[in-house]
Amino acid sequence: MSARIDVNGATLAYDERGSGAPLVLLHGGLSSGAVWEPVATRLAGEFWVITPDSRGHGSSTNSGATLSYALLADDVAAFSCALDLHKPVVAGWSDGGQIAMELAVRRPEVAGALIIGGAYPDFVHSGLHEAHRDLLANLKVHLGDEAEEIKALHDDWDELVKQSAAMWLGYEGLSGEEISKITTPVLVLAGDRDELVGLDLSIALYRTFVEAELAICPAASHESPMTNERAAVFAALIGDFCRRHDTRQVAADPAPEVA
Repeated sequence: MSARIDVNGATLAYDERGSGAPLVLLHGGLSSGAVWEPVATRLAGEFWVITPDSRGHGSSTNSGATLSYALLADDVAAFSCALDLHKPVVAGWSDGGQIAMELAVRRPEVAGALIIGGAYPDFVHSGLHEAHRDLLANLKVHLGDEAEEIKALHDDWDELVKQSAAMWLGYEGLSGEEISKITTPVLVLAGDRDELVGLDLSIALYRTFVEAELAICPAASHESPMTNERAAVFAALIGDFCRRHDTRQVAADPAPEVA
């Protein structure tokens, strides 16, 4: 089901399917919730899967002239509250993963668990500033044959590119100290052939958390979670983590007896 909701000064478009424990899937930059389709359809038989378009992306509005990861994280918090989601698992890939980290730092009470995929908190020392400059300078090449299809996902493609460029190149990131204070259960999800966020960065991120899990999908590039070829593997990894961090089950478990 497709719907729209007003939160935090923006109107966010989203799709929802299935029932069960809530799972919010956050998409990457210059993308929309629609790209999660191959994964979402595989998870909807067991979970309430919600795929919003970030503000300014897809069919979501952006009343301001800028984007920031902090603002997008605040949107997710307001969105979760508006839909009355109780401690959902928030899973993000690429920019979505960065938003999930910002959410955990800014609003730690919102998510019951986090899945952070294809993302790294430090843009300055990781090479991500340079990687994003290259992406922007060679956007037509990076989009390839799917350029027109990707552009068609958005109401205002040119403005989205402009605002995304400012966000990417002006963002310094989160400190190791901020990341280490995240106590929400975390799964760091990586592709072993990710050309944007290399495997070494994902492993380094995993080691920054006090307690986390690491899952590496074989034969997976930065775009792989959104493809039919690798979606089944990513869905299985996400589903396994969600199953073990269903806050409804935790709430239902009886308190241990005291001797």
